[in-house]
Amino acid sequence: MVEDIPVTIYMQLADRPAEWRPVKAIRQREDIYCVIGPMPADEDWRYPPGSMVRRKPKILPNGKEEMVAAEA
Repeated sequence: MVEDIPVTIYMQLADRPAEWRPVKAIRQREDIYCVIGPMPADEDWRYPPGSMVRRKPKILPNGKEEMVAAEA
């Protein structure tokens, strides 16, 4: 069963690739998530709201491992 409860994933900024933002996404099927917005006007997310992404673990610049948005 697919859940419609938003989860937090980290999104890379397209114009500042060293920066990541926590964003909300809703699971669509097994490991595919739909990014939901809104995207702040001063940010350019690598995958804008409405994009389908996979989640994968990644060590971020702060040293913590987080689930990040990756190409679906």
